[in-house]
Amino acid sequence: MRKLIFFIVLSLFLLEGNSQTTFYIDDLAGNDNNPGTTVSSPWKSIERINKVLLKPGDSVLFRRGGHWIGNFSPKGKGVKGKRIVIGAYGKGPNPVLDAMGIISYGEKASCTVRLYNQEYFEIRDLKIKNFQPFEKPLKIENNGNTIYVNSIKNGIYIEGKDCGTLHEIFLINLEICDVNGDMSTKDNGGIFVEITGNVDESKRIPSNFDGLYTYGCYIHHVDRTGWSNTSIWWNRSLNSTWGDTLANGKVHNWFPSKNVVLRNNKFEYTGANALIVRVAESPLVEFCLFSHNGWKGSGNACFPFNCDNALFQYNEACYTIYNSEADSWDGKKDADAGGFDSDWNCKNSVFQYNYSHHNGFGGILICCNGGTKTSFNDRTIIRYNIFEDNLNHVIRTSGNVTNSKIYNNVIFSGEELDSVMLIYHKSWGGYSDSTAYANNIFYSEGAGNSINLGKSTRNIFIANTFYGKIENEPEDPLKSKLNPLFISAINSESNLKGFLRFLLQPQSPEIDNGIIIESYPQKDFIGNPILNKPYRGAFEIIK
Repeated sequence: MRKLIFFIVLSLFLLEGNSQTTFYIDDLAGNDNNPGTTVSSPWKSIERINKVLLKPGDSVLFRRGGHWIGNFSPKGKGVKGKRIVIGAYGKGPNPVLDAMGIISYGEKASCTVRLYNQEYFEIRDLKIKNFQPFEKPLKIENNGNTIYVNSIKNGIYIEGKDCGTLHEIFLINLEICDVNGDMSTKDNGGIFVEITGNVDESKRIPSNFDGLYTYGCYIHHVDRTGWSNTSIWWNRSLNSTWGDTLANGKVHNWFPSKNVVLRNNKFEYTGANALIVRVAESPLVEFCLFSHNGWKGSGNACFPFNCDNALFQYNEACYTIYNSEADSWDGKKDADAGGFDSDWNCKNSVFQYNYSHHNGFGGILICCNGGTKTSFNDRTIIRYNIFEDNLNHVIRTSGNVTNSKIYNNVIFSGEELDSVMLIYHKSWGGYSDSTAYANNIFYSEGAGNSINLGKSTRNIFIANTFYGKIENEPEDPLKSKLNPLFISAINSESNLKGFLRFLLQPQSPEIDNGIIIESYPQKDFIGNPILNKPYRGAFEIIK
């Protein structure tokens, strides 16, 4: 009899332990003394749900149309197949969570939503803000300039510390906006993900994320950055391996995050950069729109940093804002205000099928500070992209970048734009080496547009078309000067399918006029198959 009772009690305990609970939060009808587990008996406050240790499969749902002020720090972890879900219920607009600059006890910065050493989480269908009104900015000196900075703030802050590998964080259908963060650091704003460690380096555990998924989010009016991540496990040089002592005296400890995917997101009016992906293996950024970013300070719209095999495809970057000294937050004119960027310490970055147009300071950048002992940028590929009417320059290399391949792109500069460098190889502690250009169409209508290779070395140009007014054209044994015969070469201010103007007419001289490039893709900008010899430019024609 005692054994039977024991097994009954044990069975009930196991069933309770495996049960999945949904907690409802209602800022109007809720009461923290309610059970909180039904729509008719919801809790009211963030503080109440912060006390609950959530179990795998549990959900926390905020009432649509509701509004909460404070710091939301859900506790608990999910497991594979049973994510903890934070979301919404009912009808109406997405629930609003706003920290309003409040800093939770024990934290160094203000975070509206905070995860710490947690995994298998899904946060969705919320509007997240962190705006502190009437904040008195801190006065600091910056290279002789007196500037004022707000406190560090994040909409969402996700931290892993000496945790090994954390899995599957999903951010879906979120609007993150109105974060008046600190413009002096890139590591705050909309979403910031960070791997930290013990102050005592001997006690640190190599840590990373496996699965950071951001889908269908709208991130706008945040300072300084829309989405960014970083990690203390990032030291390396071009050919070093784990444990090697580097030229700067540090030890190779590069431990990248994996399965970092951003898809179908929209970024607008970020203070500087919209997106920075750091310390990641094979991150994927696709079908994202970056528009009117960098409106307070210097920053290209999006870039990988210290990543291997990054892939940026099917994205649109446009109207990135160039700030003069008078307009910039720190009194300095912008050094960057372009669309895309393959940044420091990256290997094998690929930018393909992207549309970069009307940016204030460049279409795409490949860069590395050659003045440091361990920096590099090797084997970036830029292919099958459209670059239209970008100001100042279009394709820029800066620093000691190596072995870049730039092929089958359309570089268009209309008659309203003068003195644009279609290619600009710039020094930053050194010049680029071994940059190859093939099958590109350079189409220039403005006065004084040019190609400036500086002191870069071992550049290769083959099978490119240079049409219009272009100064300092390079030698190219298969150069064409013929009109490529786009469907339309009229300037466009619209970003709605504007790139289709650069399709080729059936009688174009670019048809079957390219060269075969090792490992070229099997489809063009819009998915047409590349059957035999590739065309020049970004489009094939279905015959």
